[in-house]
Amino acid sequence: MTDLNSTAEAVTQDQEAPVQDSSTPTLVEGTADPKQNIISVPNPSTEEMQEILQNITVNYDFNVVTKPVNFNFKKSKDKVTGIETIRNSVQLAIHYPSMEGIVAILEGGDKGLELLVEAIEGVINAAARDLLYDDITLSAATFPVDKISWDFISKLPKAQRRGGGIPKETWEGFGQDYVEVMPTKTGKTVEQIANAAKILVSKLTQVRTNEPVLQLLVEQLAVYAEASPNIEEYQDCVAFLLNKADTYLNVSEEELLANL
Repeated sequence: MTDLNSTAEAVTQDQEAPVQDSSTPTLVEGTADPKQNIISVPNPSTEEMQEILQNITVNYDFNVVTKPVNFNFKKSKDKVTGIETIRNSVQLAIHYPSMEGIVAILEGGDKGLELLVEAIEGVINAAARDLLYDDITLSAATFPVDKISWDFISKLPKAQRRGGGIPKETWEGFGQDYVEVMPTKTGKTVEQIANAAKILVSKLTQVRTNEPVLQLLVEQLAVYAEASPNIEEYQDCVAFLLNKADTYLNVSEEELLANL
């Protein structure tokens, strides 16, 4: 079975990885594309991941639940050499608190409970921030506090819940990738694509009542999702934007007037 803790290997596209004895990945200059390096570690197959999960279950800790998770990474480009480095996704078996584990955290108090409260506050703050993005007129006197209750947030579509929690750097990376991918796929100028990217990264706030623009951006997001080699990394951004656009496109006139 593939060892998840085996040494990381840095390989160039279309080139076999040399065996590494060091625990530090080593970049190898490419022959197929000298301007691109790829960092990669062996990921388990579906069967191997199942075996990992089964082995964990043998000595099961009822305070945790284990799930396979893919971690994606942003590509980087050296400004001096122009060499682009891509780190392939890494799949791990991650432990999360189970229901029993959450109860244990509540009963244990101290730093564990403090961390749990911080996580809950982070979800609520992200939802509040999302509402502020949607309506620039909101203040303490007019803020709809009922829309940031735990029950209300839990019933939102997953993509909408996730949007407020997407890190700023992920949104920025999505915008950059959108500008890189779309000019050749749409025939539009870089300036036009950059303008669209700004609207997308701002979560469609500026165009929420502009139906033609929203429809165009939805169409272009579909093109981007098909064309981008980094879609796995930015799929949360795309899902959030599509959900948000759908909400704006289907708002009733009464709801629109009430928010003006």
